Amino acid sequence: MREIHPLITDIDRYLEEALRAKQQLDAQRWRDEIRPRAMQAFAARATHLSWSRALLKLVVEELYPDDLFTELIGSLDRIAPRHWPRVMAIAVALRHSWRRDGLARIARRLGVPLATTGAHNHHRRRSRPSRTRFSGSPRVRQGSPLRSDPARRGSRP
Repeated sequence: MREIHPLITDIDRYLEEALRAKQQLDAQRWRDEIRPRAMQAFAARATHLSWSRALLKLVVEELYPDDLFTELIGSLDRIAPRHWPRVMAIAVALRHSWRRDGLARIARRLGVPLATTGAHNHHRRRSRPSRTRFSGSPRVRQGSPLRSDPARRGSRP
């Protein structure tokens, strides 16, 4: 009885190796022979394909977006077709945003400006208000406003 157990183990091992070899041969045949023909047929039949929600979802899914994508976009079922380019850009940017230079490179290629002071700033602040904003004139004033003030001229030493 003791001799049967090692024999069964040997048969199991040989069957597993044979199955693995067959899977490798099938995969190689798929890549070398069947896949090129199948892709030629697909390419020929996809010539009239247009953007659809199914295609959008498929492409976004292939980019493996994280939870931040859903936070930024929401449900893809509610996105209007005119916003699909933005959705695609966000999905691609998320894919490349694990490093700051990756996000900067994608933004540059797409022509999307990024804040230079950090991602948390939504608008640029000025250090002081514009003089033209308060003067009512589009012309920039010359000199200091205190020196040009007639009430202050007489009080100077």
